[in-house]
Amino acid sequence: MELRRHNVEVNDADPFANDWLERKGFAIQLTNIVENNKQGEVVIGLSGQWGEGKTTFVKMWQKHMENKDIASIYFDAFEYDYLEDVFLSLAIEIYNYAKVNGLTAQEDYLNKSKNTYHLLQAMIAKTSPINIDSSLQENLIGNESQPFDIAKIIKDNLNFSLDNAFEQALKQKEVFRDFRKSLSQLATQASNQDIPLVIIIDELDRCKPSFAVEILEKIKHLFLVEDVIFVLSMHHEQLEESIKKVYGQNINAHTYLQKFIDYQTRLPKNKFLLDAIRDKYFYNQVKFLNFPTYNHSSEVFELFALLSNFCELSYRQTNKALQILKVFLNSEDRNFGRNYQKVNLVVFLSVVMVSNDPLVQLIRNGKTSFENVRDHFTEVFTKNNGRVEELEVYLRLSFQKFDYFLNTQDSTELSFYNVFAESIRRESVLQDLLARLESFESY
Repeated sequence: MELRRHNVEVNDADPFANDWLERKGFAIQLTNIVENNKQGEVVIGLSGQWGEGKTTFVKMWQKHMENKDIASIYFDAFEYDYLEDVFLSLAIEIYNYAKVNGLTAQEDYLNKSKNTYHLLQAMIAKTSPINIDSSLQENLIGNESQPFDIAKIIKDNLNFSLDNAFEQALKQKEVFRDFRKSLSQLATQASNQDIPLVIIIDELDRCKPSFAVEILEKIKHLFLVEDVIFVLSMHHEQLEESIKKVYGQNINAHTYLQKFIDYQTRLPKNKFLLDAIRDKYFYNQVKFLNFPTYNHSSEVFELFALLSNFCELSYRQTNKALQILKVFLNSEDRNFGRNYQKVNLVVFLSVVMVSNDPLVQLIRNGKTSFENVRDHFTEVFTKNNGRVEELEVYLRLSFQKFDYFLNTQDSTELSFYNVFAESIRRESVLQDLLARLESFESY
């Protein structure tokens, strides 16, 4: 039973062969931006909500650029988050790229990176105040009978520290300039056709706030050079929250972030109600998860698509809801567990569960009614769609009391009772079914 997260395969020859969300056109537009910025030194912001497929898209796009001989590096910021040293993390990734591709500029870049790293560490561990204290201690120990001028010692040490600070500032400027020059030369060498090196920074919004903000600042001050284009793949609003965590809630995080981004764009989000896109995406996911085949499968997934769209599930949430359904189907008797009425309610609950809808808590505690559920999904239930109409019938029956079924001759209602008899007696059909799903929910 396949339940693991689905990482879409990126085909080397045709990177967008599995582009179920049809974003190749957007990738071509981004590639045009890269090709038309010959000098580089540009930052592109690629924003998208969590679970919308940003990582899959940028990996497809990177392979697409490689096939066009455009040099590119993929940097997973979250993977390096534990190091807590942005410069070292990014510098290593760039060096590894240069080494793998046999760039002759790699050694010079490596040496300049080391010099810069040492200097950055020295800047963190300044010791001027300690030097003053040490001089005082030396005079006290070595010249116990000799009077000394404390003011003069402090003044001399302060002058020395200031002079040293001035020299260090000149050295810093020189070291940073040399590093930026070496990076630019490496980037120029990486491309075969006068197109900048593209560095994609992914998972920026998943990093610790301090790490994410430092990445922005290190890119701006050290890594953004001629012949380099940065692409920041991120959840824009979440990154703004990280900025507030670092600089306080009073900062205008949106304006602050714009200082680092030249072009801001958003990942296209397709609606599942578009039949071609919905069918391609859903059925590829169903195929990957190896769903068991049974009667009414097409009707079940049509309902799934409608509810997913209404709840505005991300693609990751959609996969999660499909996994919940898959676990349920495999945990039940092969025939009884695939009862059409039961599966319809499971689809409904799966979608509501992953959307973190407040309705889940009400169902869990037995605090809701059919009227409440229907009002919650009024927009869906007013659609002229057979799948939704069936679901509405099953939801209504979920709240009927035992006596109701004793006085009916309707075949649909009697069939519903046969499936949920015990829960109907307890007046807890949805509550019991939700508990069943949550017991096997896979994280």
